[in-house]
Order: sequence, then C-alpha cells, then structure tokens
Amino acid sequence: MEDVLFDIHIADALISDNYRDFSNEERTRKLYASVFEKHGITQEQFDSSLVWYGRNLDKYLTIYDNLDKRYIALTDSITAKIERLDKPAIFSDTNLWEGVKSFMLASLPGKNLIDFDLNLDTIRLSPKEYYALAFNVLGISDSISVPFVTFGIGFADSVFVERKTILDNGSFTISLPPADSINNNPTHLFGSVSLPAWKGDAKIVIYNIGLHKRK
Repeated sequence: MEDVLFDIHIADALISDNYRDFSNEERTRKLYASVFEKHGITQEQFDSSLVWYGRNLDKYLTIYDNLDKRYIALTDSITAKIERLDKPAIFSDTNLWEGVKSFMLASLPGKNLIDFDLNLDTIRLSPKEYYALAFNVLGISDSISVPFVTFGIGFADSVFVERKTILDNGSFTISLPPADSINNNPTHLFGSVSLPAWKGDAKIVIYNIGLHKRK
C-alpha cells in the first residue's frame, strides 16, 4: 500500500502542477489507471484498502510517516540535480543562513511555511550595508495561489518589514533598506516564506537559500 500511495501522490502533484494538461478528465483517469496497472491492482482494490486502513489508523499513520521520509529524500535528490544546473541565487559575500538550504512547501496546514529569526548581537551593519534574502524557487504555476515572503529587521523598540510575492520560477531576492536609512543597531532578522492554502495539494521547492549582508 505504501508504494501505491507514493505513486498516487506523485500523480496528484503532477496533475496539480500541470492542470491545463489534465483539464481533460479522461487524461486524469488514465494517469491514475497507469499507477494501478503498475502495481497490479484495480481502482476497486485500492478503494477497499483505504477503507480498511481507515479502520486501522495506526497502520495508516505509519505508512504516512514512511512516505514523508521518502518524499524528503526525493526532494533532496531533485534539488541536488537542480543545483548542478541552475546558478544559485546568492551573492559573493558571507552567507549568514545556517542549516537546511532547501525545503518543499505544500498547501497543507503545518507544511506551508518556512520561518526564521536570526539574532544580530554579534553581527553589525556598517553605513550603506543592508541585508538580502535570496533563493531559487521551482513549482510556481497558475494552479496555485501566489506564495509570499516576509522579511524584517528588528530593533529594541521597533521593526521594519518588507513583503513580496513570488510570481515566477527561478531566482528570488528581497532586500531591506541600508542600515543608515532606518537604524544602525538592529537586534534580529526575521522572516518567512508562506504558501497559502489552496484546493488540492500544491507544492513548491525553495532551494539555494542565502541570507546576506552586503553593500
């Protein structure tokens, strides 16, 4: 059942990301039929299995835990291939971003947001310097609602925030004003990338994430 669900969700994502190609119900039916044929089962057998797992939720949840791990591994593999082909959306100066540099966002609660908060106690801006958040994105299409990015800088008694939507695949950058135009003693940087809820299970990949201080 796990292998079948793995391929079913891949088919779901394919349909969601290429909704014009699958606007014809017959093409959608054939895609799902090809999944069932690959695994040697029928639609009826699959539906019956779902009913059984609905009565045995512990086993169903175990399958989905395994699926999450497999999708992460698949995403990492795809991202690695993309990184060899695409020019990273980064600058030549120091990258302050730490940790995982690629994520898959899905339009599902709990999976549709990346956020960060960076303490700046030891990182000061010189006059004319500013911070920029940059990354590459894949999966933007007319079939999903527009993702948006929030990027802010905090001070002892105030914050300054920029917001920008992601309209296209490829490189994306959002910058804050130079330090001397707002305040030269920031305390922290914060931000998020959010994919609003949407009908179906839309997905986008954020990769080559960089957080830079530059002039």
